[in-house]
Amino acid sequence: MVKSAIDIRCNALHDVYELTIPACIELSEEEEKELQNLFFAFGKARRLCYSLRQKYELKGRMSRSEIIKRVQAITGLNSRYVKDAYTTIEHLPPHVTFGGLNNQRLREKGKITREEYKKRKNSIIYARGDKTKGGNLNLRIVEIADEKYLRVNVGDRKWLLLKLFIPDKYMEKYAQYLNGSYPYSVLIKRKNDDKGYDVRITIRVECAFKESSRLIALDINKSHIDFCVLDKKHKDVVAIGRINTSELQNTRSKKREHQIKKIAHKIKNIAKHFNADVFIGKLRTSNFKSHRKANRIVHQMPQLKLRKWIKHICMKNGVRCEERSEANTTKVGRMLSLIFGLDVHKCAAIAFALKLLDFRMFKLLSVVSSYGGNGSLRGRRRRGSSLTGTAQHDERMKCWAAMMPSLLRDGGYPETPGIRGLLLTSRLKASLPFHMVNIKIW
Repeated sequence: MVKSAIDIRCNALHDVYELTIPACIELSEEEEKELQNLFFAFGKARRLCYSLRQKYELKGRMSRSEIIKRVQAITGLNSRYVKDAYTTIEHLPPHVTFGGLNNQRLREKGKITREEYKKRKNSIIYARGDKTKGGNLNLRIVEIADEKYLRVNVGDRKWLLLKLFIPDKYMEKYAQYLNGSYPYSVLIKRKNDDKGYDVRITIRVECAFKESSRLIALDINKSHIDFCVLDKKHKDVVAIGRINTSELQNTRSKKREHQIKKIAHKIKNIAKHFNADVFIGKLRTSNFKSHRKANRIVHQMPQLKLRKWIKHICMKNGVRCEERSEANTTKVGRMLSLIFGLDVHKCAAIAFALKLLDFRMFKLLSVVSSYGGNGSLRGRRRRGSSLTGTAQHDERMKCWAAMMPSLLRDGGYPETPGIRGLLLTSRLKASLPFHMVNIKIW
């Protein structure tokens, strides 16, 4: 018995999502001075960790623990702060400008002072959560007289109690996660105008998912998202449709974030309506190279933010969501488009759903050698392995002939003439025209 791609990769699904709560703090002048010293020390620790990692660790001359010990001795911070500083720079690329390139240019032109530039270079304090230490050891949320305070460890057994303001709507929903029973990470960030501090509290929350009978495959394009709802048991297309996203291309950044959230809520509602799991198509667009216009279109697609918000909102509302590689789905979509009479993108969504549910059938159509679930590049095709190749075509016909009796027994439809034995496409075509959905976000 051949397992489906979903069955094979079910262990990779995590029933955990990150919940971020916004807040702000209030300080006196003395507390401001103490906190500034911590900002400068933590910023220095980040830069030292980054430079030592680039010079020594990546070349095998120094280990991570040795870097942390050296930075701890130089900065005087405790080991937890230094480990958290290392975490913030661990995945940064080479040649990073701390404080931002824009602020560096402003300093070179004399538009900001040296002190202002120094503050912007040292603008964050971060502490990861620890369940064994009551949620967070260095930046802990405590309650005194029914009010929330942020207890900040500034070293030498000294702590600052900063009054913490959390919006009421977040306190009503998530107060149970801030009592120390859950680990939470805290980020304090100085605003660029030096008129206050933003606090972000991030909690890893476990969520229970119900077993769903269908799946939704999302094919993200420049101005629209095409989706296909496929039944897991019978492999029948339940619905196909399109969500228009053209407003994301020419809009302000703040409004774009709002539009992306609206799209994510639409997808969540569709998934709940059809009782389906959500799978988002993911391609490595950084390696995409074509003519200038195509490059600009591909690199302007807000794929990262779309995937992030769709996954966050779906999992937050109890809908399972995961990213999968959609490599080779457009190629199969072009072939299915001639059969179904639909546009290529809708057929690519159908091919993506087929790839998720039954990779063996998809492999026969696309002639690929690996699943590529994380979006990595595919291996090279063997010479002579096109859809019209003689040896491979005969082998695929034998597989289709072997699968035909079982599909017909399960209620499949006879083969459509002229499509070279693609029985699955005949079954998909029979159930397509009845459920067409077109969704607008405005």
